[in-house]
Amino acid sequence: MRVTIKEVAAAAEVSAATVSKVLSGRGAYAVHALTAERVRRVAAELGYVPDMAAKHLRTRRTGQLGVVLEAVGASEPESLLGAEAAQHAAALRRTFDGAIMAGLSGAARERRVPALVVYPGGDMPARHYLDGRVDGLIVSCDPLRGHALLQALSSAPLPLVALWTGQAPAGVCAVDVDHQSGAAQATQHLLGLGHTRIAFYGGGTHGGVEHFRRREAGYRQAMRAAGLRPYAAVHGGAELVGAVRRFQFSAVFAETDLGAAAAYQALSAAGYRVPDDLSLIGFDDVQGAEYIAGGLSTVYHPAAEMAAAGIGLLLERCAGRPVPPRTQIAPRLILRRTTRRWSGP
Repeated sequence: MRVTIKEVAAAAEVSAATVSKVLSGRGAYAVHALTAERVRRVAAELGYVPDMAAKHLRTRRTGQLGVVLEAVGASEPESLLGAEAAQHAAALRRTFDGAIMAGLSGAARERRVPALVVYPGGDMPARHYLDGRVDGLIVSCDPLRGHALLQALSSAPLPLVALWTGQAPAGVCAVDVDHQSGAAQATQHLLGLGHTRIAFYGGGTHGGVEHFRRREAGYRQAMRAAGLRPYAAVHGGAELVGAVRRFQFSAVFAETDLGAAAAYQALSAAGYRVPDDLSLIGFDDVQGAEYIAGGLSTVYHPAAEMAAAGIGLLLERCAGRPVPPRTQIAPRLILRRTTRRWSGP
């Protein structure tokens, strides 16, 4: 049977009100330190467990936060991956959901969030999330799906934080990776190695994914800052090989690591050696990137850090405190073996 507050009070020789004050943690009620220590010790010895359901009825809050993980989907079209890379794509795509959950759970543990309620997906009607089960909601967005759930909840009273987008509806706090600065870092790294003819491999602006648009923008920004003309994005292995021959590229920046794997496959089949003939750098640092092309240089995609920041912002919103409408988490370079100083033809 559940141990009651009255039983704890009797064993500690204090009133039930005193036990309630001590165990609730309400600092407004002064209780002598020795008395409070005795109450906590007795409660632990008796195995007292707070009746959270009753507390929630009083406060109208659960302390729980909700999480919606939209399906990540393919980060690159199959036409860019090639047969060999496509075999590994499904496993690599799970990297981000795992990193996001690790960031969420770690931050929740540090901030003593009682529980994270993980919803099975964003296909349910908005009212499903408004039943009082959670005090706030984090939605990890899939840029390919749009933001229908965010739109539906944007005017609801439930505190809301969006992850993985910079295009959340007005009034919705959003946290994303700074894709543009990460791409600029990758391009600047190649420029610093003496490369001036650098290809951008991927869908970029025409790919329909906001992250990839920003990555191409970062590439173009870095090229122009160096006084160089950025090249049009290249799609597909055959087009990449043709562009390398036509423009004499000495380096390739792929918008994702999976794209880098596909680029490596196409270049190798055409007789080009990485990094002897061309340097290659990706973006994401997915699980297994250290095995792509013997160790892919790339940009670390801080998904876990983004998720942890989302937890902090959501708790601030739940407490009624103001938060910035947009937060960007900085990526960083991970240098391995696929980039090398250019010494000319």
